Amino acid sequence: MNVLTITQLNNLIKRTLDREYLLKNVYVSGTIINAKRHSSGHMYFSLKDEESAIDVTMWSSTVMQKGLANAIQNGLLVTVKASVNFYNKMGRLNLIASDMQIGSKSPLQLEFDALKRELTALGYFDDSHKQSLPYMASCIGIVTSQSGAVLHDILHVSERRNPLVQFKLFSVPVQGNTVGPVIARGIAAADADPDVDVIIVGRGGGSMEDLWCFNDRSVVEAIYNANTPIISAVGHETDYTLCDYVADARGATPSHAAEMAVLPITTLQDQLSEKEEYLHEFIRYTLQQKRTDLTLLFNRRLGIPALQFLHKQKTHLQELSQSLTNATKERCNTEKHSLALLAQQLESLNPLQMMVKGFAKVEHKDKPITSVTQLHPKDDIRVTLADGYVTATVKEAHKDGRITKKL
Repeated sequence: MNVLTITQLNNLIKRTLDREYLLKNVYVSGTIINAKRHSSGHMYFSLKDEESAIDVTMWSSTVMQKGLANAIQNGLLVTVKASVNFYNKMGRLNLIASDMQIGSKSPLQLEFDALKRELTALGYFDDSHKQSLPYMASCIGIVTSQSGAVLHDILHVSERRNPLVQFKLFSVPVQGNTVGPVIARGIAAADADPDVDVIIVGRGGGSMEDLWCFNDRSVVEAIYNANTPIISAVGHETDYTLCDYVADARGATPSHAAEMAVLPITTLQDQLSEKEEYLHEFIRYTLQQKRTDLTLLFNRRLGIPALQFLHKQKTHLQELSQSLTNATKERCNTEKHSLALLAQQLESLNPLQMMVKGFAKVEHKDKPITSVTQLHPKDDIRVTLADGYVTATVKEAHKDGRITKKL
């Protein structure tokens, strides 16, 4: 399998067309549409018949040489001498015109031009009268044939973009010289429906004769008088009717009109996410600001006074602590002095001190002897002195009342 790149394929097409002699010098007849004059003097337009159209370019040198600067107008029946050109970088085919024979406009084109001039003068096509399409339509009215491909194309595109959108069909015939008033009544019915947010008026492509009912004055007036925004989607991109001029917006095709009327649900989801993120950020910022304000308010109303109060109390506490310390030291010194005096008194009463002075402790059978009446001759006694003890045996025990009298 030989797989070609886009460049290889387009180059192959261009080489094939360039080798075809018959395509270098062809005569093509059709009606001029979408005529545009570039600032360089080049003319760009399309030639259309009942079923097809093709883009045409006439270079400024040819326009000047042939004296066609002011002659190329929409609606003219012309025959051009041209060569087929393929622009391989973009994959587009068009005609490069080298000459043109201009015929007269068709009766329908003349009638179209006359009615367009009249309605233009009456202000039917003024931008000031046009309404903006709703940002998010929940219900769309469709004025078209129930059996045509237009309805299918609109519903298919809408289902892909947002399946939640609802539709109401106002079925009307879309071809014939007498159906204009019927289409106008369909538009009026859609406009009167309170559920409908935007209206699409459409049909598929065709010849000027096929689309003529959309040039009917009653249809134009119905669109002009409608309070509901209307999108015209009549014919293909190269087809223009008076509906396209009076409508609030024009869709190149019915599918394009559906894209204009139906906001993608993904856009709503993205917007919801953005708003949710914004709300989170706004709440975070607001809370931070309130925290800052609360801190300032606390410092001004509570914080600084509280710190001043705490500082004052701390100073007072330090003063009390110092007073307590001083009082404790003074009390300790007083008690220490008293304790020293008691120690001296206790020391003076210490038996050991008495022993140092020559007193002794007498014991008999491990019991202290406090009276001579407790001893008898031959009792063994123990006499404790300051540096030790001696044992002895009582020879005599005499009671002397003189000592007790002194005590």
